[in-house]
Amino acid sequence: MRKLVVASNMFNEIDQLGEWFDFVKEITNDIVIVDMGSTDGTIQYCEQRGAKVIVDPIIINEGYGPARNQLRQLAKDLFDADWLLFLDADERIDECDFHRLRFIKDYLIDDYDVVAFPRIDWLNKERTGSAKSWLVNPDWQARMTRLNSPLKYVRRLHEQLVNFKKIYAFLENPKINHFHRSRTIEKNVQIGKVCAYLHDKDIEWGHTYPKHHKEDHFLELYEKEGL
Repeated sequence: MRKLVVASNMFNEIDQLGEWFDFVKEITNDIVIVDMGSTDGTIQYCEQRGAKVIVDPIIINEGYGPARNQLRQLAKDLFDADWLLFLDADERIDECDFHRLRFIKDYLIDDYDVVAFPRIDWLNKERTGSAKSWLVNPDWQARMTRLNSPLKYVRRLHEQLVNFKKIYAFLENPKINHFHRSRTIEKNVQIGKVCAYLHDKDIEWGHTYPKHHKEDHFLELYEKEGL
């Protein structure tokens, strides 16, 4: 059977981690976290749950693309594994999709070195509604990649894959349940400031994606307050 590593970038995520680790531990024991310097106990909790934790503010220094590449390299260095799966602290995969995830991991042919998952943007933790229908607009997330592939990520914000073969993207793939709308206001402001800063600094790729309608506001907040 092929081995899977789960990886994540985190910063002050302590309120999310119980649920996150509960499901991640059902699919793998190989977990690597790069933390930006949390002060709420995130680092200690992740270590207690058996994750390999590295403290490095790479996202704010270099952006999300380089941060993804760093996690891939760490997974290669720390584990003897075949696949890497990126999951944020506010994302969940349901137990009913575990079998499908394992089947893809173990039996997907080598023509594909990227697996994309449909992501559901839930309005709340109770899942009483979503922003869009995942059947019509799946919000594809290319999150699982072969560690022996030469692929890499580019762009500081809205990272994109290059140098890959084929992407395995089907609605039958496991779904990522996204609960970012349930985050605190403070957390959303912090993320807004990071994203505005990264777009402003992305000289090479910034022109390839549009500005968020609140980006100027968050950039001004960042310049006044920092993170």
